[in-house]
Amino acid sequence: MANRKNKKESSQMGTVEKSSNNDASVTDDIRGAEYYHGMVPRQDAEGFLKREGDFLVRKTEQTPGKVVLALSVRVTDELCRHFMLNMDPATNKFYFEFTHQESTIPDLINWHMSSKTPISAASGAKIRRPMERSPWLINHDSIVANKKLGEGAFGDVFIAELDQGGKQEVAVKTMRAEATREARLRFMKEARLMRKYQHKHVVKLIGVAIHEHPLMIVMEYCPNGSLLSHLKKNKVSAADKLRFTTEAADGIAYLERSKCIHRDIAARNCLLSQKNELKISDFGMSDNKDEIKDEALEKVPVKWLAPETLQEKVFTHKTDIWTYGVLVWEIYADGAEPYPGLTKIQTRAKLVVSDYRMKMPEGTPPLVSEIVTGTCWQKNPEKRSTMDAIHKKLRDFFEAKK
Repeated sequence: MANRKNKKESSQMGTVEKSSNNDASVTDDIRGAEYYHGMVPRQDAEGFLKREGDFLVRKTEQTPGKVVLALSVRVTDELCRHFMLNMDPATNKFYFEFTHQESTIPDLINWHMSSKTPISAASGAKIRRPMERSPWLINHDSIVANKKLGEGAFGDVFIAELDQGGKQEVAVKTMRAEATREARLRFMKEARLMRKYQHKHVVKLIGVAIHEHPLMIVMEYCPNGSLLSHLKKNKVSAADKLRFTTEAADGIAYLERSKCIHRDIAARNCLLSQKNELKISDFGMSDNKDEIKDEALEKVPVKWLAPETLQEKVFTHKTDIWTYGVLVWEIYADGAEPYPGLTKIQTRAKLVVSDYRMKMPEGTPPLVSEIVTGTCWQKNPEKRSTMDAIHKKLRDFFEAKK
């Protein structure tokens, strides 16, 4: 973030590295280079490199606690190669694969480009075109944190000011520097997924800041907070409850069409914009798959899980539809916890063994109750409708009520 002091990269014998427990900024000459992409995962890096000779430089964790610089190069249509940047302790010069040495990293890159010398003889990989950073890769200096909102799974969440040719208020999720490599990959996966989604009822990703620590996901700011908090603190009208129900269905239907299994749909993970429009958020557990197996089931509260998830530890688009039904129950129950009076163990037993279903709260429109109990909470997942069909029913009902 702004006002952070950039520390010079210290070079160890062999690969150029820095402990991930410290500020992992690289030297100023590489930090400002158009081809430097920060802590971009290998999968993202390869996606950026389209043509033979495209290249970028990134940071990667070689072993736990050891962050190094790597050169990623598109060698053929099917193949990318990744080369560690090294420093010769005898000369204090940089090189790849025991080849030509230069005093600075940019000089080394420029030499390989101008001389057209392969990075290594064995690979034949030549660098031709530096891949510029995408607009969604944000410099830390452009972000100024204003207020801490809370703590997320990876680090703190802030309201911040983003200055990119104009100032705007944003929400920022951070990743602690000491987080594991697996946690960082999950963090970047969340950003990669969010980048694909553009919908008025899904929180918008603005960009990521990954050139140094802390890593950040920068999103649109929803000033009216979580739907759960809003339901608990305010007397919400019947019209607004129906609107929230319809808007959530619209956002989840879009995610279904986008092949996204959210896995954690709940009032706590819906945010409200300045105009109180509902937006689906928190994609930390999401994935673009038709089915997800999760043997642990540690991260999602039991009371939001579908019976097949509890029994088979599986998540699908149909389990998201079940969970949407629980969200609708929350909306009409003014933010109460589902299965009131039951423990997690009791809830699991009643769902799996007794095929129990909650009654919809008093005041729920009959059509909404029928959608939840007759469609979303069908025991057989195949008998649950699509979110598109559910949204269309609710949209027509909502429009007729205006």
